[in-house]
Amino acid sequence: MGIMRRNRAFLISAALILVIGAALFGGVVAVRVLAAASNAPAAAPTAPASYNTVSSYGMTGYAPLKLTPTAETPSFITSRLKEKRPLVLLVYVDGAADDMEMLSYFNAVKGQWGADSSFMSFEARKSSELGDTLQQLRVSNPPILAVIRGDGEVAELYTGWIGRKVMEQVVADAARGL
Repeated sequence: MGIMRRNRAFLISAALILVIGAALFGGVVAVRVLAAASNAPAAAPTAPASYNTVSSYGMTGYAPLKLTPTAETPSFITSRLKEKRPLVLLVYVDGAADDMEMLSYFNAVKGQWGADSSFMSFEARKSSELGDTLQQLRVSNPPILAVIRGDGEVAELYTGWIGRKVMEQVVADAARGL
């Protein structure tokens, strides 16, 4: 009993700390449970206004895009869409190593699929020649590779470096109507 009398102040303080801690913990748990119960389910994420972040993974998960000829769309694009001819568009930065590599891939793929699709490449400084095309695609940061089906639907859109095999595959899929 001598130990209890000597340590009474310590034991009372320890018990008080445990009771207050348990009360605080219970309060936090109760608040979190009530907050979780009152939250409505989260709305589905909306598509971003800009597609500049589609990156090397393409536009999976983004809202579909369609290129619709307007008065500002250049005639060389409008005519291809009227012919229902697929269009492959590359915008690159001249002198950037990765972009120049993509341009070489683009030219190689153009040699394979040029009879089935229209291929157009533009240096970024000359992208104003595309009229409102990039605005309709919601992109502005090169490199940009857009594969557009004959009906104007954007099959694939990339705003980052992609390899030759990926480029060949997406062009082949678009040319085949996949």
